[in-house]
Amino acid sequence: MATSLAAQLSQIAANSTNSLNLKAQKTAHSQSLLFEPRDAATQDFDTLYQLCLEGFQELCLLDPRFIVFSRSIFSEQSKSEDRTQMTKAQNEELDRVIEDFLGLVGGRLLLKPAVKSVEWLVRRFRAHEYNTSFMILTFLPYHSAPIFPTLLSILPSNISPTFKFLHPYINARANPARHAIVYTTTNNTAFCIALNTYVLQVSRARHQHHALLSFWASIMTEALAGMLDLARSGRKGVQRQAEQDVIIRMLPVLNEGLAASKAPELQLGCYMLVTVLATKSALEDKVLAGLMEAVVGGWTKDTSEAGLVCLAVLAQESRAAKLPKSVVKEVLKVSSLDEHLLAISRRYRVDKLAFGLSLGVLRRLTKPKSYEGLVLVEKMLEARVLGDLQTSIVIKSIFLAAQQIDLQSEDYATISGHIADLLNRLSNSKAVGPNMRRALKDSSIDLDLLEMKLQTVLRPVDDADEQPAIDDAGDVQMLEDNSDADQRHFDAALAKVPSRTVDEVSFLSHSKSHIFDSLLQAFLLAGSDIGRMDAFASLPLLRKDLALHEPLFISFFIKIWCGPYPVISRSAALQITNQTLAVADNKATTDLQAVIPYALAALADPADRVRRAAAELVNTLCSSFESGEQDGKKRKFSKVWGFDDIYGQGEETKQVKWLSAEDVGRFLKDVLLPGLEECILDRTQVFRLLETALGVPSQSKHTVSKIGVNELKASTRNAFMSFLGSHIMNSPLFMLKLQLLKMTHDVAKVGTSSRTKMLLPVLNQWATMVSSDAAAACNAEQIDLGDMEEQMAAIISASDRDGLSLLQSIVRGNVGSQRPTLVKALLGHLRSMWVSLKPEAMSNVADFLLTSALDVQDAPSEDSQLTQSEVSDTLRSLQLPTHVLASFLSQLPTAADVQERSSSKRRRTSHNGMVTTGGAENGGAADAIRNITFVLELIDNSEPRSHPQLLKALFATLGELQHFMAQTHSELPYLQNLILTALIEIVDYFKEDGAKIEPSAVRVDLLVDCIRTTTAPQVQSAALLLVANLARVAPEVVLHSVMPIFTFMGATVLRQDDEYSAHVIDQTIQKVIPPLINSLRKENEDAVSGSSELLLSFVAAFEHIPAHRRTRLFRSLVELLGADDFLFAILCMLGDKYASDPKIYEFAGELAGHFGPTTQLITGRKCLGLIVDMMQPDRNLSNILLGLREKGEQQIEDTVENNLRLLSHLLSQQRLVLRVGRVLRANETKATELRNVFSQLLEETLGLIDGLRAHEKLHSSAGDVLEHLLGLLSTPEFIKSIGDLLKRPDDMLRRKILRSFEVRLRNEKRADQSSREAVLGFLPQLDSIVQESGDIALRRTATTCIDQISERYGKTNPSAIASSAGVIAGPHCLGSSDTQLQRMALLCLASMVEVLDSRIIAILPQALPSALRHLEASLEREEGEPVHDAAYLFLNSLFERVPFMVTGGYLDTIFKLSHKSAESDLTQEADEHREEVLRFAAKQLDPKECLAALERNWTNAATAGPLALQEHIMVLRTTVESHSKAVIVKNTKLLSNVFFHAFDLRRLHTIESFAEALDDEDLEDAEAAVYDVAIKAILKLNDTTFRPLYLSMIEWASNGLPKKDHGGRALRLTSVYGFFATFFGSLKSLVTSYAGYLIENAADVLNSTLAKDPNSRALWLRVLHTLLPAFEHDQDEFWQAPAHFNAISVPLLAQLGNASVLPVTTEVIPVISELAAAIDSGDHHKVMNSAILKHMRSDDAQVRLAAVKCEADLTEKLGEDWLTLLPEMLPFISELQEDDDEVVERETHRWIVKIEGILGESLDAMLQ
Repeated sequence: MATSLAAQLSQIAANSTNSLNLKAQKTAHSQSLLFEPRDAATQDFDTLYQLCLEGFQELCLLDPRFIVFSRSIFSEQSKSEDRTQMTKAQNEELDRVIEDFLGLVGGRLLLKPAVKSVEWLVRRFRAHEYNTSFMILTFLPYHSAPIFPTLLSILPSNISPTFKFLHPYINARANPARHAIVYTTTNNTAFCIALNTYVLQVSRARHQHHALLSFWASIMTEALAGMLDLARSGRKGVQRQAEQDVIIRMLPVLNEGLAASKAPELQLGCYMLVTVLATKSALEDKVLAGLMEAVVGGWTKDTSEAGLVCLAVLAQESRAAKLPKSVVKEVLKVSSLDEHLLAISRRYRVDKLAFGLSLGVLRRLTKPKSYEGLVLVEKMLEARVLGDLQTSIVIKSIFLAAQQIDLQSEDYATISGHIADLLNRLSNSKAVGPNMRRALKDSSIDLDLLEMKLQTVLRPVDDADEQPAIDDAGDVQMLEDNSDADQRHFDAALAKVPSRTVDEVSFLSHSKSHIFDSLLQAFLLAGSDIGRMDAFASLPLLRKDLALHEPLFISFFIKIWCGPYPVISRSAALQITNQTLAVADNKATTDLQAVIPYALAALADPADRVRRAAAELVNTLCSSFESGEQDGKKRKFSKVWGFDDIYGQGEETKQVKWLSAEDVGRFLKDVLLPGLEECILDRTQVFRLLETALGVPSQSKHTVSKIGVNELKASTRNAFMSFLGSHIMNSPLFMLKLQLLKMTHDVAKVGTSSRTKMLLPVLNQWATMVSSDAAAACNAEQIDLGDMEEQMAAIISASDRDGLSLLQSIVRGNVGSQRPTLVKALLGHLRSMWVSLKPEAMSNVADFLLTSALDVQDAPSEDSQLTQSEVSDTLRSLQLPTHVLASFLSQLPTAADVQERSSSKRRRTSHNGMVTTGGAENGGAADAIRNITFVLELIDNSEPRSHPQLLKALFATLGELQHFMAQTHSELPYLQNLILTALIEIVDYFKEDGAKIEPSAVRVDLLVDCIRTTTAPQVQSAALLLVANLARVAPEVVLHSVMPIFTFMGATVLRQDDEYSAHVIDQTIQKVIPPLINSLRKENEDAVSGSSELLLSFVAAFEHIPAHRRTRLFRSLVELLGADDFLFAILCMLGDKYASDPKIYEFAGELAGHFGPTTQLITGRKCLGLIVDMMQPDRNLSNILLGLREKGEQQIEDTVENNLRLLSHLLSQQRLVLRVGRVLRANETKATELRNVFSQLLEETLGLIDGLRAHEKLHSSAGDVLEHLLGLLSTPEFIKSIGDLLKRPDDMLRRKILRSFEVRLRNEKRADQSSREAVLGFLPQLDSIVQESGDIALRRTATTCIDQISERYGKTNPSAIASSAGVIAGPHCLGSSDTQLQRMALLCLASMVEVLDSRIIAILPQALPSALRHLEASLEREEGEPVHDAAYLFLNSLFERVPFMVTGGYLDTIFKLSHKSAESDLTQEADEHREEVLRFAAKQLDPKECLAALERNWTNAATAGPLALQEHIMVLRTTVESHSKAVIVKNTKLLSNVFFHAFDLRRLHTIESFAEALDDEDLEDAEAAVYDVAIKAILKLNDTTFRPLYLSMIEWASNGLPKKDHGGRALRLTSVYGFFATFFGSLKSLVTSYAGYLIENAADVLNSTLAKDPNSRALWLRVLHTLLPAFEHDQDEFWQAPAHFNAISVPLLAQLGNASVLPVTTEVIPVISELAAAIDSGDHHKVMNSAILKHMRSDDAQVRLAAVKCEADLTEKLGEDWLTLLPEMLPFISELQEDDDEVVERETHRWIVKIEGILGESLDAMLQ
């Protein structure tokens, strides 16, 4: 029972809302998405509401759907709503509203207004607690955003197990990983269901958004795949069950999602899931069909394409071939279905879907407009989407559908027509044709009956020869069950045929027949049945018995076998005709030549059955024309069949040309009869026969002879061609026209007449037909319109002028109306025969085409536009010869023509009388420009390099463009570029061919104008390239105009930063400059001066050239010009123009560095020569290159200096130094050349220096040049070179040389043996310069060189350095009066000390005194610091190497000078340098010498000043610190003496000289420093050593001075007691016992203190300060000893009596308290207390006050230990409470309070 109760109580507690727990409520209120908990806890709902309402209102502006919530959860009332007070129903309604809002706001949670709005739900309605699941799922799509961890932080601790995967992220306040969500969805069914339910719920409310649906689709796709993978584990039965569970769980979701047509993204996600489900699980066909129906049932226009992909996947997985009818129906409604399926097929397999759709389409053919789906079937078959088996099935299904068409249905004709068209297209298709043939072979379909039913020919050309299947009996297989029905249909059709005709003469008449259709229907139904055929032929209407007398009977069958009818019908028509003629009695008297053209057409039929029947007909005709003589006479015919009315009784029949019976017989016997068998086998054989008969081409003669065909006579051929041509012209059957045109296609000429002449009327007649009539005629006979147009166009031959004229008329539209298809065919034929045209005809045709292409019409029709476009395309495609292109250019309008035409129309009066100056001129110019553009494009397409003759004309056209540019105010860059491109190609031709260009043909001035006037970079670049190419081919033409080009380049192209511009610049430089230079050289003109403008162009453009292209450009320029000749000019010009730009020197060095060292030195020579030329009165080259004529003298001098600086910089390049050294070492020949150039340059440099003596600044710059020039050599060669130069009297030159030598020494990192020997061997010469030169600056430089040699090479030969050391220390260097030389000497000596070590001793007697003198002198000068530092550096080296030599007087002098230096006003750096040297000296010197010197110079330091004294103490400290204990012990006596001097400072301070040097603060600082050093020294001494020193110190201070000198003694004791205070305070209990030696003296001092004497008072304080640490650190009960206690306590306690004259309270009382604390004896405390109490009854209030304070302090410090003496104190306390002095009384009260505080009780009772 207890357990159950506990569980219930636990559950109640868990679900409690903490309504009475204020802390819990505050915690809940502090949970926020926006604020920190501490801030959120302080906010009330009014504040929150205003904040959140702002966010909500912003949401309403974004989406009006939010407004509805303003009446509920965001209303004013919502501020007072409390969920805990609501009913269950109210809470449920609130949950619904909150979930609606969350679903809607989910898409905007990354916006601040949305978060503010949700904040209200969290804070007011605790949505995170009551609607936890919905809240999490709303935020889950943003699981990687920063807002999600914030949400996790406010979730309740007891969230649903569905979301248990969030626990780690809640604890870590981190974003959950995506893979964790996928894993949970896969393995946690509850979460998966929750997520799907949430998505569907939001989508039902139409609140779905992209973030949610994309997140759901991606997660669920991966999860579903994972679920299905997991289901595959275990036994098959278990796997199947697990898989079924997944499918059952997902199908409801998919069904609802697929039906959500208002949520397209949800549907797309469902398609993804369906795809995964179908591919990863074994779904049954029923399920797959259901999914297909669901997919198409809800898809929309936006999702249908993705739905098709899904259907394709489902169809691939289905085992059933057929698709559900509803699926087929809906899929066929998709617009552009075939295109979608073909697009999808490129990525996925769609064969099963396409197969199912095709079968579905064929099943639906009986429904209205169902034939529209046949297009889809055709597209799928043509695109080969289906497999071979699927294709075969579909084709057979088409046949089956065709057979099943109900002949009595209303749509029979439409459906059968569409199926017939489909089968015809498929049979002739390369993709489907083979499959269709196989299907025909494999099926039992009677193709003849099918063709008759569809009224079309189904056999492809390749299959037309195949016979129908024959059974064993030899009969054609037919469907017996259909025979009765066919008979009935035939009888019905026959009954509809009229019994007679009134006006029908021939069915080949051009007038429409009113009985042909009914006859045709009956004939087609007769099929191949002999009985029905006979019945048909015997119709009275046809008048078979008059077949040879009138054309009616035979013309009907001619129209059948030449028409688009089934093979069986065509062959039957031929057979009936043949049979009729064969049995006719009067055939021998009737000429049947009119049948021959149609028989020829039948022999070309694709079906072998038809050809066989035609062959039989031809045999019959031959028999009737046998020309065998009868009784020796030729056969004569009484009449010609159809002569009067074959094509009716109109003009068509009259225009027929007839043959003689002899010619007909000859043709039949000699041409047709021999080849009939081949004609049956090959439909093209008749073409060859006819071509042979009409004129055998040379290549066909062998074939003709092989088949045994004889050629006809010329007259016969001519007559026969006329005969055929007349039938082509007059026959109404376009099939006949087409076949005969094909047969005669290759016949060029027959006799004296050409085929074109004969057939032009045919073309003319065809051209007069309107487009619709021509198309209708071709469609009626099922022939291709394009094929017909091509054959008609082929009538025209290249050699026939009339034909070409007709072509032009047709294209212009002068013959009939323009037909774009015919025009296209004609122009296509023109392209094919273009090369065969004669030049004159070619020019005429080309001119016509150009005129047509450029014809401007006011309101052109669509056909006219198409024609003009086709003409333009034709012109562009033709290979136009040069003379045509030249003609085109000559016909182009000029600007003058346009101006003249426009001037006549410039002023016109409008209808209202206003004068207009319209755009006639601009319009004319625009037309002209359009014409020019077209012609130039033609030239551009015609490979201009093939037409070099156009060069002059193109330049002329370019000149005209300049005028048009002025008229139109346009640069016409496109046209200019076209011309320039063509010209470039033509010039390239001349360059490759080696041909000469006629100078008069080239207009370089036009190119220059193009370059200078245009702003188009491409035009500029093309023009530059053209100039470059011309310069290569015809330099003499270009050179006179080249300079403006480079001027332009400098202003434009050089500034471009693209690769093309860089290429143009390179080409221009490479091709223009070399011939320019060659030309100048040929004319014996200086190339540099002649190219000055060129160089100036590039130099002026330097600052505009992109930085990364400068070096490459100028390098290319210099290489082409010749570096030896031109590099100096470019460098000098750059150096002068950009002298203020420091980067120019860097660039110049980089540019020069690209060339060899010899070239660089040659450049240097020429730069030097140019500088010399500048200094001459009659300048030459410098005036040209640098424009000095326009400069003043100062500017010229600046130019000289700039060039000298530039040359100096060039020679200083380290890279040049290395390369010179490499050449000198490696190659003797090159080295010799280099040396020669160097010698010349050196000589000229020296000459320049001599000439510039009067110009100090320029002279110095020239010296720099020499300095860097010499720096190019290796060290040995350099020294050899400067040997003679140093003997020259020019001191500045000598300085430059030595400075160069110094720089070389300083920068040389490694030196070989020869260099070292050379340098050391140079020392004597330097020594002599130091000793002998009168130039101080030269001696300085020489000294610096000696210093560098000593430092770098001295250790290799110290003896050489030793000799130079004497010179440096001698009177000419160190002894010099020049301070800089002194400094250098000292520095040099410092280096030498490092090298020579003890060998330096020999010169120290001379050097050290001089150094100290210079040091002393430097302290007297204002600018002596350099010497000062150098002297200390020298001393430092001595202290390091030979410290034993610096003793005695030297050391005293050093200390004294250091004291003086310390007090001098030097820089901090100098002070630090000096201190460092002194510190080093203290370490290096013998401590005895050092301490002795410190003692000797202590007084000097004290009188010098505080800084000197501090440095002196610093040396003492360093000496103590840097030496061992043994050394310090050994020198204790000296050390004590030093300390005694230090402790005597206070006494000496009273002396006037000391008092002036130090003030009291300085004295205190010095004493503190000494005390610190003394403590360090004491720590290195032992007791045996220190105790005597300690006693001597006390003795020295107490009795070292006469007794009369009380002041002196007091001052010494003050200093010593100051040390003792530090001593006891630092060493503490270790030295307490040493206080015993002080007791007596301290007591004396305390007893004899004179309050008014400052020295005595100071000593009194020092004694107290000493006693305080001595008492404080007593740990050995030293002061508890009665002897020590009694000796010190009495005088100490007596000091309370001096309270009125001494600071007893602050100084004495603390000491007394420490003494009381140090002794642990009640007796001693009682003695002290009694002494103190006595002072309480003093008459002096100050003394009483001091006693009270002392007691109070003791009470506080010792506490109860001291209060044991309280009984003795009480009487005195009582008295003091009534003391006359208020201060005493008040202090007493404070003391009482302290006592009461310690005792814990009041003293009132005790004091009564």
